[in-house]
Amino acid sequence: MARRHVRRGKKYLGNRSYGVGNIKNNRGKGSKGGKGLAGLGKHKWMQTIKSGKLDEIKARHKGFSNPAKRTLKNVSKAVSLARITSDVRRGKYSLTPEGVAVVELPRGYKVLGSGVVDCKLEVTADSFAAKAKEKIVAAGGAVNARK
Repeated sequence: MARRHVRRGKKYLGNRSYGVGNIKNNRGKGSKGGKGLAGLGKHKWMQTIKSGKLDEIKARHKGFSNPAKRTLKNVSKAVSLARITSDVRRGKYSLTPEGVAVVELPRGYKVLGSGVVDCKLEVTADSFAAKAKEKIVAAGGAVNARK
């Protein structure tokens, strides 16, 4: 009976790599060399240069920073007054007997001034926009900024 195709092995006879790519790759798990950047001739420094992380490494902070002296310069999250007032209407925050909603935001939040304040608020946050302070105080509320 006639063969319909040439076997793959015949195709690669006389060729050193024999269909496995680089010679190093024909070694089972031995070519991997562990995890990360190990094995197959990869070098960490070349990967660092290619990925563009060289500037991060050069500018890396070294030494100890006292957390007590650290000030909050960049606020990571922001909340608008519109969001706070809608949450108050939905009953997310507790009310005092005088009808003031007590809003205590977690660390890292800044209150922004967009939105209308139609209820008395007592807001505690890391920082406030100037308009947010004006609107809260004008509605009869209080502003507490953490240090």
